[in-house]
Amino acid sequence: MAEDKSKKPKIDLKARLGKTNMGTQAVPLPVPGGSQPPPSGAGATSPAKATGIAPPPGISPGIPVPPFAQPKAAQAEAPAPKPTAVQQTIKVEVGEEIIKERAQAKKRLIAAAAGTAVLGLIIGYPVGKQAEKSARGTAVVENAKGLMADVKAANEKMKELETILGEAAENLGKKQYPSDLAAKLGAINIPFDSTKVEGSRISGLNAQALRQLLKFTSGVEELNEKKDSLKNLLDAAKAPVEKAWKEEKEPVMSFSVLFRSDQKGVVAELVPNKEPFAQGADWPANFTVLKPERTQQGIKSVEKKANRYTKGDLPGGGDPMAIPVDPTTTAVFTSQEIVFKLRKAFVDMREELKGNHDNPTNEIPGLIEIGDGLLTTVQKVTQGGG
Repeated sequence: MAEDKSKKPKIDLKARLGKTNMGTQAVPLPVPGGSQPPPSGAGATSPAKATGIAPPPGISPGIPVPPFAQPKAAQAEAPAPKPTAVQQTIKVEVGEEIIKERAQAKKRLIAAAAGTAVLGLIIGYPVGKQAEKSARGTAVVENAKGLMADVKAANEKMKELETILGEAAENLGKKQYPSDLAAKLGAINIPFDSTKVEGSRISGLNAQALRQLLKFTSGVEELNEKKDSLKNLLDAAKAPVEKAWKEEKEPVMSFSVLFRSDQKGVVAELVPNKEPFAQGADWPANFTVLKPERTQQGIKSVEKKANRYTKGDLPGGGDPMAIPVDPTTTAVFTSQEIVFKLRKAFVDMREELKGNHDNPTNEIPGLIEIGDGLLTTVQKVTQGGG
């Protein structure tokens, strides 16, 4: 180890420094802030005065002059102090706090708005449904009230019609023809038909009310048709009915039976007498009948002289033989049929109005009764009873 240290080459610093100084020209360093005052004892101006002090030999001109060798520079205006790291940190932290707070406030605002919207939907749905239900309920009540008014008006007219028919039926029973009945029937119309129950008019009615309404509507329409038919019948029935009432007191022979030969035997024909004769008077020996015959233009009535049959073989030769027919058996072909039809029309119409309660086990309600029941049922709808 000792040998190694002794053998280590020695460095000649002076020689190195001198060599370096000779190979490098010294460059005066500028002195910041102005010229360097001359060293004490130097009377003449030297290059150092203008350019500063040259560095000692061996020191590179790139190394700055020590601070103690520099003159004090004129005091320049001090710049604004830079914020410290703590201040910058606080400033950044405060900015981030505000941004975060604003972001959180925005989120809270959005969440509150969304919550309000959802709450509005949750509350608004049943409220909207309730409002819709309330509006629909109001419409149902108004429709029911309108329906009640129509049914009531129809019932009042039917009661008026029933009164008129009752008076006319009483006159018919007395064999007094109701000549003014046709005009009265023409002036009455039951103001109810299927147009009264279209669309929303029947909304809100229960099954029972709908059945009553259907029966009432169809019954009123049929009643109006029967009323018009009765009016037309009355216009044409007066003369035949009055004739029939007269013949009830004094029956007449209106029909006779004729006999004629046919390939298969004797054939009878029912023919009307041209001039009917009284049943209680003497019967004529011969009279004129209206015999139907087939022609090219069709069947037409031809007047034929007929001998009233009294005895002998049938048929005889010459004029046809005729036998008068009992009027009670031919009432269907006479004015009596008009009376029967008229009476039946009165009975049927009054039963339509008042019903038939003769059989307690099978009572038939009339339209007036059905209308009263319908009014009661519909009134419950207007009172919220459904």
